[in-house]
Amino acid sequence: MPENSNRLCISYMFSLIAAAVILVATNSALEIPIGSAAVFVALLWASSLSVINLHSTVVVMVLPVMMISVMKYDAGTTALVAAIGSLSLQEYRILVECNPAGLAVLKMVCNRAIIALCALASYAVFHLVWPYLAPDFSSIRFLLAAIASGLAWVLVSGVTVNLHVMLSQPQFRFRLDPGVVFASLNSVLPSALMGLMAAALYEYGGLIAYILTEAFFISNKNYTQRALVKQENAEQINVALARIIDSKDHYTGGHSERVAMLARRLAEAYHLSRGEVEEIEYVARLHDIGKVNLSDQILTKTKSLSPEEFDEIRKHPAWGAELIRGMEKIYGDKDYRAILEHHERYDGGGYPDGKRAEEISLWARILAICDAYDAMTTERVYRPAVPKDVACAEIGRCAGTQFDPKLATLFLSKVQGW
Repeated sequence: MPENSNRLCISYMFSLIAAAVILVATNSALEIPIGSAAVFVALLWASSLSVINLHSTVVVMVLPVMMISVMKYDAGTTALVAAIGSLSLQEYRILVECNPAGLAVLKMVCNRAIIALCALASYAVFHLVWPYLAPDFSSIRFLLAAIASGLAWVLVSGVTVNLHVMLSQPQFRFRLDPGVVFASLNSVLPSALMGLMAAALYEYGGLIAYILTEAFFISNKNYTQRALVKQENAEQINVALARIIDSKDHYTGGHSERVAMLARRLAEAYHLSRGEVEEIEYVARLHDIGKVNLSDQILTKTKSLSPEEFDEIRKHPAWGAELIRGMEKIYGDKDYRAILEHHERYDGGGYPDGKRAEEISLWARILAICDAYDAMTTERVYRPAVPKDVACAEIGRCAGTQFDPKLATLFLSKVQGW
């Protein structure tokens, strides 16, 4: 990241943290009973910011857990409890693996500040629509206040993240990305309804009834919907991560998606099962995820790389494999090996481990061909794109040396019709 952009981004994070600290401090009356606060935090930690996936709708558990606090207690303490409860071990692992220690801590604190600001906005909107002290679950206005508070939470989250993304770019350009700002709008209604259900039980049934309700939501996610979460969320996560990967290098925008499409077609031509075809397509989007650790100076260099810079480039498969290792509920050993080995060569001259022939996983051998073909046929910062016929000829020439000969022949004949 260029120095000016890095400065802007860090200043923005400090600004969010300062704003959250000031607003929490000035709006805290410590109204939440200690027992209830402990339960809110424990439930959020138990969910670990996991999601409940309802068909195409993703519900994050922070708002449903904190809805009763938004309704009954003070804004500052509600925001503080939400921020503490939203701490996630998985988030910590990913930040530490992808950033220097100081920056990882700053991002972790900034994420807590964003959660606090979301809670504060949600509180303000709810009490603007419903200015009365006592809740009334039979009132339409009260229900609308709950939905409006959920909308405020989602929009504040979307806008703050959008600004962070803009400030992270090499050149700052103000643009509100609807895909970022409004991505979670479809979760507002189910989040509000789940929060209302739990809040009603808290109000009329007490803390135990509330705990049982929230525990049901969390256990439902953890057990009865695990397969659905893995299937549907994996695709959403992959698409988002692929966009992040491609945004690192503007000359290769869309590369991950194109490689995924080619990998799917080659896997189909190889007559793999439908499940494996879909899994290869998912992991293909992430084959270059390790490049997020590379500096922009290396990725956008127009001249030949130095030996030290090329050594850094060669680390990205291992970096990428380690990044997905922390998401073992979504990605398995085949995904790990596909990313780790996609730059191995059939003749043993690749990296990082110099594996050869069928020592290299099948998925990695498929990715190697698709990755190389797309790299040749798209413009790079250091060279123009080559014609497709030239790229196909190169794939054929390297069959048996760089590429699996059977897969290379299949790619040329069935995928490219060459």
